[in-house]
Amino acid sequence: ATAQWPARLQRLTQGPLVDILAPGWSLWLDGGHNAAAGAAIAAHAGEAWGDKPLHLICGMINSKDPGTFLAALAPVAASLTGVAIPGEANTLSADEIAAAGGAAGLPSRTAPSVQAALRGLSAREQGPARVLICGSLYLAGTVLRDNT
Repeated sequence: ATAQWPARLQRLTQGPLVDILAPGWSLWLDGGHNAAAGAAIAAHAGEAWGDKPLHLICGMINSKDPGTFLAALAPVAASLTGVAIPGEANTLSADEIAAAGGAAGLPSRTAPSVQAALRGLSAREQGPARVLICGSLYLAGTVLRDNT
């Protein structure tokens, strides 16, 4: 039997966030937020996701280290968009996430929301591609809520 853990490499197949993306794109969610989680996601991406570019949308709380998390993901990701976690007082700013991504060697930018990040990726990038929203279980919770 295979366990299904919400927000652990969970593919989102329908909903308002999925609908922002063009056909051929896929949207994934993972609440991982530390170096070990980054390494696990990167290993999966390296094995299973080489067919399409991987774009990260990341938000984290300020007790976590975005540098070590994003350094693990940098070799398998095409870009990073930093976002603040909505309604979370302890969120890192989008600028702090993007700075950590840039320091890890990722082409990085910011967006005011996950929705705006998805719209920006759709407008900028030639598809098909894969988008992974990651960095926080708090962010994962808001994504699951906003996508219903």
